[in-house]
Amino acid sequence: MVINSIADVLNILTAFLSLFFAFFLLTLKSKNRLSNILISIYLIIIAIDSGSVLSGQFILPYHPGFGLFLNTLLFLSPPLLYFYICSVTYEDFKLKWKHLWHTLPFVIAILLLIPRFYLADFDKKIGILKANDDLIIELKLIYLLLHLQIAAYIIACYIVILRSKKLLLENYSNGNVNYYNWLITLITLIAFESVVSTFKNVFMINNLDVPYELAMTITGLSALLFICWLVIKALKTPGLYGRVDSKQLLVKQLIAGSPQKATLAVEDKENYETLSRLKRHMETEAPYLETSLSIYDLSKQLDLPSKELSVLINHNLDRHFFDFVNEYRIKKAMEILADASKSNLTILEILYEVGFNSKSSFNTAFKKYTKLTPTQYRKNYSA
Repeated sequence: MVINSIADVLNILTAFLSLFFAFFLLTLKSKNRLSNILISIYLIIIAIDSGSVLSGQFILPYHPGFGLFLNTLLFLSPPLLYFYICSVTYEDFKLKWKHLWHTLPFVIAILLLIPRFYLADFDKKIGILKANDDLIIELKLIYLLLHLQIAAYIIACYIVILRSKKLLLENYSNGNVNYYNWLITLITLIAFESVVSTFKNVFMINNLDVPYELAMTITGLSALLFICWLVIKALKTPGLYGRVDSKQLLVKQLIAGSPQKATLAVEDKENYETLSRLKRHMETEAPYLETSLSIYDLSKQLDLPSKELSVLINHNLDRHFFDFVNEYRIKKAMEILADASKSNLTILEILYEVGFNSKSSFNTAFKKYTKLTPTQYRKNYSA
């Protein structure tokens, strides 16, 4: 085996780590089995692409058709990433036969190569693969199609993440909002690597050797760091999942579907009475102490249509349901923290008592509302 550059070393390390992490996820027992399988297959394809320095020495010279087919599998990575994002944000996501249309770019790439590559003899195939100075038009089209596909799926991933985060805030009182920030970081890192990879292929097609080698090194290093970060993050927080129903509608969609709702204002008598009843219910019945409280649960308690309650809180009050409920929880926590007779309660016990299910979520919400950490607040106001 011949290793010609630092980029080759980085790519081999990335391939090894990707395969290791994929194997770890496939053997890991988890409620979210589908997500693990999707990201594992994605990592295996990344490993195949990163390990091209090995396939270029041990596969392409002897089986050029199979070698190029392995490289073409990269067309399946953007859909796999998109499905992974859907599976960890939407609780009702399932793979269906209709999702096969996402393989269309892969099929097109194979079809483009059939006439002049796959149907050619061995020597002709080797000649095409070695003709770096003059790539056939089919390969140039495939590179263009791949980068357009990656860009489209990255945008789609951003849309899914932002929409599901919005759904969580509008309909649920608990959840790891920071998880969505993690997903945004994940896709942003992939986007950065894709941009560098695009420049790398442009340099290769135009025979710009020095910029190409630099781009190869940057791509290899960023891919290696990305995989290391992904492994560390997964090991530290194996339960990172956000779960909303994909069929739920955003408040702006509810308003668009019901024009009369858009004109509701807090000053309207009917709306004012409903709001008063809502606040009275929150103060007297304390439904916010229920960890899994959702907009649907609260609407049943008030005997109101969930859509109407959602518009009332998320639109008319101009506050997310998530923040609306957590404000009551924080106020209750403040009472407990300021009560010297309850100083024996730990922060963890208090956050569970007031309805939170995560220490990080509680700390974030508490500091947002009071500008202090729970420990600081107890020290300053306990009497």
